[in-house]
Amino acid sequence: MEQTLTKVKNLEKFMQKHGEDPFFSQSISKMLDYKIQNYEEEIKRLNRELKKCERRYKADSSVFFKKFKEGRAGDDLDFIEWASLFQIRTRLLEKKTELEGKKIDD
Repeated sequence: MEQTLTKVKNLEKFMQKHGEDPFFSQSISKMLDYKIQNYEEEIKRLNRELKKCERRYKADSSVFFKKFKEGRAGDDLDFIEWASLFQIRTRLLEKKTELEGKKIDD
């Protein structure tokens, strides 16, 4: 990771000194778009899995997760899996939002 951060910082310095380079801009945009698309596909897959749990237990995932965190949902394996799916999706949504350059509340 340090090598990548060093390269990004070097690129930032280069662009500050010499201006924006269309090749770099286009390449970075394509990389970000690719990663965002991957996150979107995984989020859609997780949403389908969450919907199955919601239908089975007749509860919204966010409501269930709040109860689960408070220890009020039980510790069945299904509930642990449901909570894990919800947490993974939440993390992916946060990562996607960061890559898109948006604030979490947007």
